[in-house]
Amino acid sequence: MAKLISPLLLLLIIIVSLITQQIEIWVIVLIIFLILSVKIVTPNTVKTVEFLGKFNRILRSWVNFIIPLLEITKSQVLFRKNFPVEVEWVTSDNVTAYIGLNVIYYVNDDGDDSQNGSIFKSIYSIDDERTMMKSTIDEQLRAMIVSFDHKEIFWKREEIGEMIEERLRQRLDGFWYKLDSIQVRDVKLESSVMMAMNKVIETQKLKEAAMNEWESKKIIQIKQAEAEKESKILLGEGMAGQRMKIAEWFKEAVDMIKMSDNTLNAEKVLQFLLDSSRIETLGNIGTSDKTKIIYLNENLEWKNMSASSKTDKLVAGSELMN
Repeated sequence: MAKLISPLLLLLIIIVSLITQQIEIWVIVLIIFLILSVKIVTPNTVKTVEFLGKFNRILRSWVNFIIPLLEITKSQVLFRKNFPVEVEWVTSDNVTAYIGLNVIYYVNDDGDDSQNGSIFKSIYSIDDERTMMKSTIDEQLRAMIVSFDHKEIFWKREEIGEMIEERLRQRLDGFWYKLDSIQVRDVKLESSVMMAMNKVIETQKLKEAAMNEWESKKIIQIKQAEAEKESKILLGEGMAGQRMKIAEWFKEAVDMIKMSDNTLNAEKVLQFLLDSSRIETLGNIGTSDKTKIIYLNENLEWKNMSASSKTDKLVAGSELMN
């Protein structure tokens, strides 16, 4: 009905203009009236039309006509909208915290252009949906954060987002809006608290680095001690084996000499071998440029030594030269 009113008014204006012979004035009025009656609705947008303050119809994307002065329109977008929210609160340990969220919401168009449709209800059920969302988020966060300290909020970001999303979805459904998603964009504390936390983290990292360095030095020292221990064990085993071989050699030499001459006893043969080893040791000492000579009183030491003691000293001298 309303769509036919504008063309009828135009026809009436033309007839009146012809009767009154005031064509120029009515042409101008006609052009202005025509311009005001045209409403172009873009894609993903709808407009409701009110005739004398009462809902009349819904205009969708296309070229539409209204009656100027008698009809007004209200717009509603159908694409998803992003609403950034910043909330400030105090944690359980009296630290001021700030949280930033992104709320993505939209109107679910059910295709019903009557007063029972989602378009009509989303426009006329609430005047400012963003104020409603802001108050809902603020209320929900304040109820949650009083039980958190400033450390917990960083690792409870997902929990905070899920609880806010559940509550906000219920509220938006009551006003014929749909919640697409909500993201916790940022969590911040007071600058002084953040600096203190960063200092604590830095100190902990330095402590861990010092502990790692100390552990590495400790491991190196342990490995060195174990290597020195194994080296000394091997050296002792080598010296013991060397002395065993020397003792076996002396025994074999004594047996061979006794076999060649039965008149020689073991003591004379051993004395001969010891004297030979002594001469060989002294000869080896003389071949070194850094030899130091120490004079001993043989009458006090050498002659009073037993055969086994003399053997040990000769073996030790031989080891020093090697």
